[in-house]
Amino acid sequence: MTTPRKGALPAITLRSDDFDALDRLVGDLPGSGPAGLLQQELDRAKVCEPKAMPKNVVTLNRWLHYSDDHSPEVRRVQLVLPKEADIDAGRVSILSYVGAGLIGLKEGQSIMWPDPSGAARKLTLVKLEDPEPAN
Repeated sequence: MTTPRKGALPAITLRSDDFDALDRLVGDLPGSGPAGLLQQELDRAKVCEPKAMPKNVVTLNRWLHYSDDHSPEVRRVQLVLPKEADIDAGRVSILSYVGAGLIGLKEGQSIMWPDPSGAARKLTLVKLEDPEPAN
């Protein structure tokens, strides 16, 4: 498995509730592929309470726009848990290479991240949409 170089990784921040859900999710999975990459992200993330979470950071269930240096288009996706994933609706599993790479990034940040073939690509968080209002 290709892993990102530690020195090249940007700082990431996770909400404590997202961290707990993701930690439980990867706890029973093999330490390779996207699950292994996500575990590495959990291990290095700064964790904060939801109320203290900066508004410009990717969290679960938040719609975002990102670019990939292998494609000229900006994509709009929502990072979700695997059971909620629906690629046709733009809901990308956190256990995908893209999902594991984008979680915790701030607007404007980029990360060099492997794709399924192991080749490195640059993912950039272009912008976050406003969160859905709580009912």
